[in-house]
Amino acid sequence: MEEDQIKCLEDLKNVIEPETGMPILSLGLVRVSKNENEMVITYIPISAYTSPILVISVGIQILKECSRAKVMVDNYYLKDEINRRFEEIRNEPSRVSSHP
Repeated sequence: MEEDQIKCLEDLKNVIEPETGMPILSLGLVRVSKNENEMVITYIPISAYTSPILVISVGIQILKECSRAKVMVDNYYLKDEINRRFEEIRNEPSRVSSHP
């Protein structure tokens, strides 16, 4: 695993799944992969029908912690729409303040 992936995983320990109050890493809700030279973080909500605002909130927290990574949602009924929104946010850095 590369240094940036390790740093990102360390930072993701701060991201809490809102319905359980537990870190998303502890619950196994995150996959980290590489697509070409880009790190991709895939978030799998605790339920395919979790409230969209909670899924978006977690995704934004991931973007803040790992600002250079592409964030995606999988196994979720609104994944296509939410993934489009995450890409828009990622392409407009001023919308998400990165972690120092």
